[in-house]
Amino acid sequence: MPGPQLAALWEKAEPMPGGRGTARFCIVDGVKAVVKKERRGGFSRHILPDLFLFRGPFLSEQALADNLKELGLSPAFLERQFLRTGPLFSVTTLVEYAENARSLADLWRDGLLDGGALKIAGGGVASLHKARVLHGDLNAGNVLIAPEGSALFLDLRHSRRPDKAPSAASRRKNLLRLARSLHKLHQTLGLEWPQEVWTDLALGYAEAWGEKEPWLERWALRCRRGFPVRSLFWKRLPRSS
Repeated sequence: MPGPQLAALWEKAEPMPGGRGTARFCIVDGVKAVVKKERRGGFSRHILPDLFLFRGPFLSEQALADNLKELGLSPAFLERQFLRTGPLFSVTTLVEYAENARSLADLWRDGLLDGGALKIAGGGVASLHKARVLHGDLNAGNVLIAPEGSALFLDLRHSRRPDKAPSAASRRKNLLRLARSLHKLHQTLGLEWPQEVWTDLALGYAEAWGEKEPWLERWALRCRRGFPVRSLFWKRLPRSS
């Protein structure tokens, strides 16, 4: 999609709620879009917050998003711009705007996170796993619930796509990442838990996966117990095979 320089477009675009200052709304050639300035996470964000050395993860993310778009699991990538600064570069991304879709985090903040949305989210994660994708940053801000009842996933840069179907253990750990994110929101914002939050997520997952595997019940019990507060602020759970 041809368009103006994305870095300049980002400066003029409208800030979006829930975008942590990096995502902004714009209209390009009559198309609603989101322009995003890519930033680092974890400890490295304090050193080089928006400069990168390798393009590979970004190119892999775009290829994965294009594939998931065909499956109805991701907004479409429209354009991406790399601007070099010496040996490093900054990255600005333009993606399709998902009309009226809202993240789990935003729904919860507004008191609108219910069993229906949680089942859609769980089903969406199961669909990702059926597509052999383990989301590398599966949190409540990166799961969008669309009005037609589907889930869309953002920020796929750290995601993995194993050569074979992910094991039950790796899928459980991936879902624990989402649970940890919900517990973090509960701790930091004092949000009241939706009724049957873990049951609804597990039910949505099981329905989309096609069976209720034994590990789902153990996952729900683990989530009800909560997590040590210090673990809520670690960037990532351990990787699994």
